[in-house]
Amino acid sequence: MRLSSFFSSFIYLGIASATLLNLQTSADIGKKLINGNQFDYIIVGGGTAGLTLARRLSENSRTNVLVLEAGRSGVNDPLVTVPQKSFSFIATDIDWLYNTAPQVHANNQGINLSQGKILGGDSAVNGLVWCRPYRTDWDDFEKLGNPGWNWKNMYAAARKSEKVNSPQPQFAREYGYGVNPASHGSSGPVETSFPPFIPLQELKFINASLELGHDFNKDPYAGDNVGVWFGLSSQTSKNARETSEFAYLDPALHRPNLIVCSYALVTKLNVSNGPRDIVQSTGVQVRFPDGSTVTAKTNNGGEVVMTAGSVRTPQLLELSGIGNKDILQKHNVPVKVDLPGVGENYEDQTLTILTYKLKPGFLSFDALGYNQTLAAEQQLLYDTKRLGWLTFAQGVLNFAPAQTVLNKADLQTAQQLLKRKPASISQDAFDAIKDKVFSGVPQAEYILFNSFSGGPSKEPNTSYVSLAVTHLHPLARGSIHINTTSIDDHPIINPNVLDSDWDTWFLAKATAYGRKFFETSAFKEIFEPAEVFPGLQTQTQADWVDFIKKNVNLGYHSVGTASLLPRNKNGVVDANLKVYGTSNIRVADASVMPLLVSAHTQTTAYAIAERAAQLIQSSH
Repeated sequence: MRLSSFFSSFIYLGIASATLLNLQTSADIGKKLINGNQFDYIIVGGGTAGLTLARRLSENSRTNVLVLEAGRSGVNDPLVTVPQKSFSFIATDIDWLYNTAPQVHANNQGINLSQGKILGGDSAVNGLVWCRPYRTDWDDFEKLGNPGWNWKNMYAAARKSEKVNSPQPQFAREYGYGVNPASHGSSGPVETSFPPFIPLQELKFINASLELGHDFNKDPYAGDNVGVWFGLSSQTSKNARETSEFAYLDPALHRPNLIVCSYALVTKLNVSNGPRDIVQSTGVQVRFPDGSTVTAKTNNGGEVVMTAGSVRTPQLLELSGIGNKDILQKHNVPVKVDLPGVGENYEDQTLTILTYKLKPGFLSFDALGYNQTLAAEQQLLYDTKRLGWLTFAQGVLNFAPAQTVLNKADLQTAQQLLKRKPASISQDAFDAIKDKVFSGVPQAEYILFNSFSGGPSKEPNTSYVSLAVTHLHPLARGSIHINTTSIDDHPIINPNVLDSDWDTWFLAKATAYGRKFFETSAFKEIFEPAEVFPGLQTQTQADWVDFIKKNVNLGYHSVGTASLLPRNKNGVVDANLKVYGTSNIRVADASVMPLLVSAHTQTTAYAIAERAAQLIQSSH
């Protein structure tokens, strides 16, 4: 470890502590720091997982850590910090602007797959949903061939990331939410909280769920998330969004052994041959905003850790010669490691939208667009007291097993459909999902979007609410592979949605079930009876199948493209997250998840990074 030269570089440049360097405005300093040092850890991607790792690995003052993030900081950006603005990042400068290839089973539509191009990654742009999966989901990681990747260890890692805030008594009394402290972390970096404002329609959603026979779950964070419940948000006690930048990086900025560069685009890994056909990375190529390229070098024994996400991690591996030799040779990329699993096993949750109009006198976030007085009042309330509408992103989650969504005859049909394994999924993964379906693990999620979120058009001066219906464990598997040898060209993103008959049939059934919420007395009190989207003319199973094929979306929960699996089962990383065939390249982001979980993926991403830090530290 060349710490003396590392620290002297800071002194030479007049920098007294660890630095967050904007390479757009501090290119010369960035080049001197990167050129003048060798690093114990080069972390490619400063997102949810990357900054978690940076914080943990730099706790050892004898190591030096470099983080390279292509996007900018989210500090003081209301687009990031204000909870109500979740998903407002789409089509802005902090969006990677991904879209899928035309989906042959979904009317050849391309589907938006926006992701956060920013420090904090998707934790800076997501819906702030903070939920953990059913216990079986994390246990299945281990059952697929990964010792130690089980509920017990992941749950410990997840709690290590969290600092739960108990709700203020007046809001707990008003809304009825609360936490069981034993199920949460109390001293981790990421603050989680209930918002101090819950829209009426969210409370009615609980009542509607209870009318339909769903259970209210008082403790959904300890391995059983079935039922309807108040979900925590990844937001602070001051009701601002919490991101990995704010939670993990900001408190570590005093560390002299950490450099974090924004606007630092990694174009490829430098990979060289090593002994016994094991290759090693000597560093990475970094392109600055001015177009110049600098090599960031690892020191002897140093590592490159990929945390660039499920799209860019496989893209960078392939551009560096690690992947399926047929794909690499097609693009004249020299093959360093023939690893066919790179970019494969790609999956995302599929999602549909139902939209209803609120009755006069009831309002959603749509009103902020047509009632300027209300918008000004709410902005002032947030700015001065951190209260009101702008503190809210989401509130109530409903996770339903197949036995809730399907009737007795449907369950018999499910048995028949699940006798056939689609070609794109492995037998082990198929068996795991089939077992989840029939053992009561949630298969559908229902969550309200507090605005018009689906449909051809909306009326002026009108408030709407949309219900998002998500298939949590689809069978379809797709791929993400390079299309050119340029990092600037997006790879071909093909989730292969609705490839499986089961996926199509179940999502249609789950979406049709979603209408039942609006037929309850609780929802009839506040919603107009006419369904805005798709409309009550959609009735039969064939109608619903036609609807989802035309309107299916993705849950923005991409996983699997660098799967944590045995190599002979198309794995990319081993149980220590090391890329097969390499000595010092690891992957530690959501791309290693071999299966989707019955939850949003944010908490799993943090848990993976916390566990990765432990594994890396114990190996040195």
